[in-house]
This record gives sequence, structure tokens and C-alpha cells, in this order.
Amino acid sequence: MWVIRAILTLAAIVVIGGFFVYNVKLDQQVTIDLYWKRYEGVQLIFVLFWGFVAGMVTSMMLLMGAYIKQLTQLSSARRSIKGLKEEVAALRNRPIEEPHDLFGEASPRESEKAEMK
Repeated sequence: MWVIRAILTLAAIVVIGGFFVYNVKLDQQVTIDLYWKRYEGVQLIFVLFWGFVAGMVTSMMLLMGAYIKQLTQLSSARRSIKGLKEEVAALRNRPIEEPHDLFGEASPRESEKAEMK
């Protein structure tokens, strides 16, 4: 899945780079109208460049958030696995019980005592 994402990212960078090179004249100017301010006479190459940079920074922040979340989940899973391995080791080191104790039967000594009475 990450390979497809990397290929798509590379394709997007190539398309944007091609757009910069072939479709933008250095003297072409645009007007940017934001909610709080209006910019007139801004070169289109700067608008596209800073839009691209803002998109890359936003993508990087989202990726970092997902990466940190996965790291915390991985750390939690490793702690859980370590605890389970310790539990398995403790169970392996327990002494083997006699078969009669497993089913709640009386031990041979107790049955001998009962027969003597």
C-alpha cells in the first residue's frame, strides 16, 4: 500500500513541476482574495509554489500524527507480548501435578488410610 502512495506522490510532484515549467510565464500576475486581506499583482509562480509547500507541510503533519499513533500502538503491543511471554515462562516452570489431583480424586495415601479404618 505504501508503494502505491509513494508512486502517486511522485506522479503529483512531476505533474506540478511540469505545470510550473510549461504553463507559467514569469510576468503573469494574479489577485488573491482572502477573507481578511486582498493581494493584487502577485506572480502566479509564487502562489503555486507556496500552495504546494503548504500542501506538503500539511501532508507531512498528518503523516507524522499517524506515524506517532502507530509507534504508540506498537509499543503497547510489545509490552503486552512481553507480559504474555513472562506468563508462559512462569507456567512452564510450574511443577507437574499428580494425575489424581487434576480430577479431584483422593491421593493414594488418603485412600490407603480410608481402607485401614
